[in-house]
Amino acid sequence: MRTKTRFALAAVLFMAIGALLPAPAAGAGAPTPAFVAGGFDSPRGVEFFQGTLVVGEAGHGGKNCFGTQPMICFGRTSQISWVNRANGTHTPLVDHLFSAAEFFAPGEGEALGVDGISARDGNLMAILGVFPQAFANYQCAAGDSECQADLAAAKQQAGALLSVGANGAWRKVAGVGAFDFDFTAHIRNQEHDANPYGVLAGKNGTYVADAGSNTLNFVSDGGRIKILHYFPFREAEFPTDEVPTCIAKAGNTFWLATLAGHLYRVHGGSAKLVDNPLIKHVTGCAADQNENVYFVNMWTTPGAPNPFTGDIVKLDSEKGTSSVVADGLNFPNMDVVGPDGSLYFSADSICPAEGIAGFCPDGGTVWKLALEQGSGEHSGKHRSRD
Repeated sequence: MRTKTRFALAAVLFMAIGALLPAPAAGAGAPTPAFVAGGFDSPRGVEFFQGTLVVGEAGHGGKNCFGTQPMICFGRTSQISWVNRANGTHTPLVDHLFSAAEFFAPGEGEALGVDGISARDGNLMAILGVFPQAFANYQCAAGDSECQADLAAAKQQAGALLSVGANGAWRKVAGVGAFDFDFTAHIRNQEHDANPYGVLAGKNGTYVADAGSNTLNFVSDGGRIKILHYFPFREAEFPTDEVPTCIAKAGNTFWLATLAGHLYRVHGGSAKLVDNPLIKHVTGCAADQNENVYFVNMWTTPGAPNPFTGDIVKLDSEKGTSSVVADGLNFPNMDVVGPDGSLYFSADSICPAEGIAGFCPDGGTVWKLALEQGSGEHSGKHRSRD
């Protein structure tokens, strides 16, 4: 069974908002994450840029809507924000970017806008979700200039890889979503879809994990897009396509994980499946200087998403062992190892900035997890095997 819609991640997450559960206690031996900041609008990617923490916010869509089941509403509510770690305040680095939200019921939806972000050489690479073809036939009412501006942004920015400077100026590097959407038209048994989600800035370009087209791409600095690997449907406990969401590099090895709960060691166009039962529903990953990789499971229960079941898995790529270093998290999404050696991650990632009482009262949030040697490893230890 394959149950993936065009918005890949969004299709399953709306169900979770109705389940307002209290946060469970952290697992035995697991360190307690420290709160950094709240009030984010659907936070996704986290990164350190020019020495400062930045957060990608997917936004909440907009006023222009079409469709019924689901209904898609789009606008310019996505942004990337600077964060002051000392007091938790945050201000936009760049705002008014494309955002689209998918709703199956009033008030129950999830947005896609800026998702993965990755810094390199004085620029911040940011990927926006979806694909521009989804908005090709949308018509604004005559004289509605705001709608026209929203529609122009959707056609230009949906699925785009952006290069953002420290002054907030940005340029479009490539239309990854448009490219991948066209690519899927030629793949048998593959949904005609694209949703670029995770990014990793490399030496001469950027790697992009597309959760809709099930591909790993490399985008050169000049904007040339190459598909390095296509991930076909593979049986999993979660009924979906593979949905690759993140790519991390530890030493000379690339690691890619999926929402379906699979882990791959990637070399060029080759991707080898690595058995690891701690990998459940991954949306983010990051490596440290010791070649450890930290995978964010957005939730860990079988099937549909459940709040407060997310965790973070540490993979020691040299020893091949894995352990859970934080658990009981409410829809964590992406992570980065900071200059202080701590792991920073976004959570409450489907929540609006104003929050939801009893579910995410602080809105979207960012947390810090200490990574002291030997801390946080408990009974979930597992040795990965090919």
